[in-house]
Amino acid sequence: MIPSPRMIARSVLPALMLTAPAAQAQTEAETARFDQLVARFQTATIVGVPSIADCILSGGTKSLCFKITTVAAPSDHITGPFCPRTISDTAEQGGTWFVDGKVRDVDGAFIANLAEIYGDDAWQMYDPETGEIYRRGEEIGCIVAGDPHNETGQPDNICVDCELGYIGTTVTQTYFIPLTPVAATDISGRIGPDSGIGLAFNGVKFDAPAPMDLILGGHTLGPFDDCTGHINPHTGYHYHGVTDGCGARISADVDGHADMIGVAMDGFDIYARLGADGAEPDDLDACRGHDADGLGYHYHVNAAAENQVIGCFTGQTGCSTGDPDAICDASARRGPPRP
Repeated sequence: MIPSPRMIARSVLPALMLTAPAAQAQTEAETARFDQLVARFQTATIVGVPSIADCILSGGTKSLCFKITTVAAPSDHITGPFCPRTISDTAEQGGTWFVDGKVRDVDGAFIANLAEIYGDDAWQMYDPETGEIYRRGEEIGCIVAGDPHNETGQPDNICVDCELGYIGTTVTQTYFIPLTPVAATDISGRIGPDSGIGLAFNGVKFDAPAPMDLILGGHTLGPFDDCTGHINPHTGYHYHGVTDGCGARISADVDGHADMIGVAMDGFDIYARLGADGAEPDDLDACRGHDADGLGYHYHVNAAAENQVIGCFTGQTGCSTGDPDAICDASARRGPPRP
């Protein structure tokens, strides 16, 4: 049997933790943070082994980063479904979408009523005679999902359905996350070049907001699944929101506090939105972060339908790239992230 990437990573992990190579010498605190992050990502499907790597953060600071490459697919839940097949399909046969600050089921009735939902009679995503929904899957679906301005000549009024079964597990993402957060000089909300928001403990990217205007502008839908994730051939499976029951969670060190679910690209931890009392903290800043006794500064995610996992970054961000051999210079502006 050929070992999986997760098996390969675990088989060599103890040796790695003793000898994490980097050009700069790390402090004891950085080594401890590295070991902590390695332990937290045990459920992710890792390619190779995590390491400590030199990096240049978005503000130009030279630093040391936690480098990890994951298969761009969740390790702990299934993906899909996304597009229903007919206007008679139920919510269990389709995904979800964000509409007016709410998560809506993309069932057959949703597709049938798109013209009313968006106040635009140009929406007609199904055959009125058969009830069959105009859907694009496999290669074409993934091309459209990765580039809404593609040159394949696809018509308007299609539901885009890119599945893991088509792209397989060949899509990976490599993350450089600072071991010691460094204050940002600009917290206006800019997401670092191609970085996304952060990384969930199951190895899935918390991505930048979905470009809803771009998608809807072509009378197209690219539904999320019930975990508010979907797929493109560049990033693989990724989240645009956080939903209960999706992804690994780690109990906080403070009783009653929300669970920890991942780490942001600036090195601060990310926690779920609500604590044991069913409420979110009342002292969150514009980035949805706060400093809590026993936990230090960290973020709490937005409601899923906000299409914005956190509000902005307090610290300088590292990098996310599809090239596992790349170096990280997040200060080099490479244009906006892919849709």
